[in-house]
Amino acid sequence: MYLSHTAEHRAQTTLHLTQTMRLLGLNTDELADEIAHELETNPVLQMLDTTHCPQCGRRLRALPCPNCIAKHTGDTPIVFLSPRQPGSFRATDEEPDDLPAERIAQTETLAEHILRQVAFSATDSEKIVAANILARLDDKGLFTEQAAELALTLRVPLEAVNRMLALIQRADPVGVATRDIRESFAVQIEVRRETMAVPPLCERILAECWELLTKRNYQSIARQLAASLDEVKEAAVFIRRNLTPYPARAWHDSGRGTHRLARDVYYQPDILISHNPRPGGPLIVEVFTGLSGALRLDPDIKSAIPTVPEEDKPEWSEYVERATLLVKCVQQRNHTMRRIAEIITAEQKAFIVGGDCDLKPLTRSALAQQLNLHESTVSRAVSNKSAALPNGRIVPLSIFFDRSLAVRDAVQTIIGQEDRRAPLSDTQIAELLKPQGYIVARRTVAKYRQMLGILSANLRGRELSLSQ
Repeated sequence: MYLSHTAEHRAQTTLHLTQTMRLLGLNTDELADEIAHELETNPVLQMLDTTHCPQCGRRLRALPCPNCIAKHTGDTPIVFLSPRQPGSFRATDEEPDDLPAERIAQTETLAEHILRQVAFSATDSEKIVAANILARLDDKGLFTEQAAELALTLRVPLEAVNRMLALIQRADPVGVATRDIRESFAVQIEVRRETMAVPPLCERILAECWELLTKRNYQSIARQLAASLDEVKEAAVFIRRNLTPYPARAWHDSGRGTHRLARDVYYQPDILISHNPRPGGPLIVEVFTGLSGALRLDPDIKSAIPTVPEEDKPEWSEYVERATLLVKCVQQRNHTMRRIAEIITAEQKAFIVGGDCDLKPLTRSALAQQLNLHESTVSRAVSNKSAALPNGRIVPLSIFFDRSLAVRDAVQTIIGQEDRRAPLSDTQIAELLKPQGYIVARRTVAKYRQMLGILSANLRGRELSLSQ
């Protein structure tokens, strides 16, 4: 009897942990959908329409909870769980027609997806160039026009067009806005080489043996490059398995959107960080819970279960177990997100109110130690989620763990201030980073430069001569 009870307890504990971890990996929208589905299929589960503070339980007329705010001391951030959807809270109940636009799936075109990525690295005039390039992509995502003709049409330097082309080609999905498949493959290899081992023959095959590669004439390629057949096959297999001929087509889902190269995305964050209305007051951090009210078991139905016929009791007992498990796991999931948001906001205040150069990256292992959680739990909690900063910028939570962000910002600043007639080499940039406290190798500078879509010193100098 004792062993049976122990085994049952372990099974329940395992189920609780599994469910909590699964919910922790969901963002706010996904969690809201999960709860909505369970409310539809489980008659025991109930959502109260009244809005109460998740911390103290008092009925709310405004957020954050005045009672909890009154108890807050010090300059640590004010962090609270929010029983609302971004932009939808009001003192009275909402009608369905009043649901905010942020809760409706938006159609994001490929052009919008890429433009959001390159916008932070472009000037206002360069954003116009980028938008024109993206508007001229064919249905395969290729840019078949001449850069010089676009520069002449827009009356901008050729350097600006080439710089935007380089940025767009290295954005996600990598290889868009290239002239043909071969150039797309070359850009994809260049980017992938920074994160994975690439067979050394790949670039040479693309540059010198493209026609032979399309015919899979590996013997002729081996003879032309004076390489072994195994080396050629290794490179060919890598190209076939890791590169995409038309990245734009691979990016969009089933093509059911209003645009052939479009997919649905949501523009609402999981965490909202804002300035305190009181000057000098701590930051206010709102952690959205995916709930529109209070989730609980319906007390009337729960109390009536003992009176149902015996043959129906197993089914109703299962409903109770499912509802109880979901309520507990949602609470634990949101409590974990609140603790993570609190630590991140406290330690990254300079970045949150400043810029990329102010980021002092955390590590997932250090955060896990502070929370007394496993590192994998923190990774799951951070993935697929975003935070809205006080300046309106929405960033992924993973950015707070990006050790390269501040260095990349410094690299971009150095190159932006260089003498365009004598572009700095990666070695020179590495030397200029040292007084700022960034000790990085030349190859690391090259990696960050490529991530930013910035050309090498030789190509930057060549662009200048072409634009003159």
